[in-house]
Amino acid sequence: MKEILSELASYVRLAWDRQLTESTGGNMSVRIDNKIYITPTFFIKHFFTVDDFVVLNMNGKKIGGKFEASSEYRMHTKIYKERDEIKSVFHAHPRWTLIHAITHKKLPSCILPETIFMLGEIKYIPYCMPGTDEFAEIFSPGLKERKRTFILENHGVTTIGESIKEAFARLETLETCSFVSVMGSLVKENIKEIPKDEVKKFLDKLSGK
Repeated sequence: MKEILSELASYVRLAWDRQLTESTGGNMSVRIDNKIYITPTFFIKHFFTVDDFVVLNMNGKKIGGKFEASSEYRMHTKIYKERDEIKSVFHAHPRWTLIHAITHKKLPSCILPETIFMLGEIKYIPYCMPGTDEFAEIFSPGLKERKRTFILENHGVTTIGESIKEAFARLETLETCSFVSVMGSLVKENIKEIPKDEVKKFLDKLSGK
């Protein structure tokens, strides 16, 4: 368990250091058995260590830790309850993807094989008051649709994975995709996505068809 928590602590710091979230923004977690280890509220992630985790049960009740859990803990418990295969959740405010979240402009995600594979079909979540039960519930349709990448309008992003590394990699891939999209629009060049038939062939190959 200590090794898993050390891994998440490293990725939490990496997310802040790579400017994938700002100041005290964002929250990250891992599920180990029936416990959720989550970053605390109002904490600058660059300084995060394994001693700073807050421990919750699957209902969101605090059962360990010296700090209070992020106010977004309801989103984390919702995701873990609805998707048993998911082991880690990253919620962040990456600057280039925030442009899409704030303008409500859909992100062209089929621009590279890596973005097709890593992001899948992005689910766009309409604005809802953060840190509320209503906000957590609004994820339900996308979770049922097996989505793993969420852009939250006027808020940020959430990526989920079967491992800590997968959830982080999805977050960083999303931000790279957003950077290409925004920069393309600044130089007045249209983003050209991979043709749909080629996308299907690529996904079929990955699935062994």
